[in-house]
Amino acid sequence: MKLFGVNYAVNIKSKIRLAVIGLILAGCQYFQRDVDKTPVAKIYDTYLYFEDIDTAVYQQKSPEDSLNAIHQYIEEWAYRTLLLKQAERNVDTVKINRLVEQYRRDLLTDTYKDRLLQKYIDTVVTQDTLQWYYERYKDYFLSKEPEIKPEFLVVAKNHPKVNKFKKWFFSGKPAYFDSLIKNTNNFSKYNLSAGKWYLMKDFKKELPVFENMNDKFILKKGKKFVLTDSLSLYLVFVNDVVLKNQTLPLSIVKDDLKQLILSKRKQAALPELENSIKQEAISKKIFKIYKKKH
Repeated sequence: MKLFGVNYAVNIKSKIRLAVIGLILAGCQYFQRDVDKTPVAKIYDTYLYFEDIDTAVYQQKSPEDSLNAIHQYIEEWAYRTLLLKQAERNVDTVKINRLVEQYRRDLLTDTYKDRLLQKYIDTVVTQDTLQWYYERYKDYFLSKEPEIKPEFLVVAKNHPKVNKFKKWFFSGKPAYFDSLIKNTNNFSKYNLSAGKWYLMKDFKKELPVFENMNDKFILKKGKKFVLTDSLSLYLVFVNDVVLKNQTLPLSIVKDDLKQLILSKRKQAALPELENSIKQEAISKKIFKIYKKKH
C-alpha cells in the first residue's frame, strides 16, 4: 500500500507526516481549488481519496490529532479493502452473485406485491376491530418488564411560580391544565399528555431522581410524588402501571396489533392477487401455457 506515492511502511515521522500535516493546515481550500481528487492510499487498483474521507474525521482537531485520525482511518480502510480483495479471490463469487441477485429479485417483487395488496385490502382498522382482536389475543401481550404511564414536570425549585405549578399540576382541573401548558417554557422537562407509556428503566433515565427508589414504591396507580434535588422540583402523577408478566393494555399494543391485522388481511388477499396477475397476463397474451402433445 502506498500513501502519497511512497511506501506506507515509511516511519510516521517521515515526509508522509509532514505532507499530511501540510494538507490539514491548508484545509479544504486546497482541495476545492484542485479539480482532480487527491489520492492518499492505494491497494492494487483501488484508491482512497482525501476528498472521500468524512471531514468529521479530522476537523475540529489539532494538527497532530488530525494526522492520527487520518492515519487510523487509512488503517481501517486498508483492512476492509484488503479483506474484500482477498475474499474476491478466495470465495465463490458466482454463488455470492447468485444470492445477491435472488435477494434483489425478492426485494423488488415483495415491495411491488405489498404495494399491489393495498388495492385488495381494507387498510382502515377501526377501534372495534382492534378491540375484538385484542380480546382474542391479549394473552399473548404480556409485559416483559414493568411499564408506567406518568404525568410529570421538572422546574427550578426557586422559581417564583413553583407553588402555583404544584397546585395546578395536582388539581385535575382543565383550566389549571391549560395554565400549565402555557408555562411549559418554564419547565426543564415535562410530560402532560397522560398518554405516553415508559418502560420503568426508561422512566428512571428520564427522571434520575427516581434511580435509587424501589420500583414497587413507584408502580402504584394514582401515586403522587413531590421530590427535590439540589436544583429542581419534580412533580409526578402515576396514571397507570403494568407489572411484569401482566397483560399489556390496548393503548400500548395497538400499533403492533394493527400490523398483525393488516398482515392477516394481506395473506387472505394473496391468492386473489396472484390469480389476478396471471389472468391479466393471459388476457394480454403475455403468458401462455403450451399443452403437451401426445
